[in-house]
Amino acid sequence: MNLLIDCYGPAARWCGAERLTLELPGGACVADALDLLSLRYPEFAARRASIAVALDDTVVSPQALVADGKRLALIPPVSGG
Repeated sequence: MNLLIDCYGPAARWCGAERLTLELPGGACVADALDLLSLRYPEFAARRASIAVALDDTVVSPQALVADGKRLALIPPVSGG
């Protein structure tokens, strides 16, 4: 199955693009996608623990199942004042 990845803010730099497509096996979960991203992009791997993820428009846990054509957003921490 194909999962679309939107990389927001600095996550785009860590993954080398604002939008990616990952091919995952059926029955995969968010953690599987994050594992694959971590293998491909060392800068992402170093910051993985601080990233929130949303599946379509809902923030989800790493155990959430993904489906073909869904969109996963990588949301880095935000600070400011």
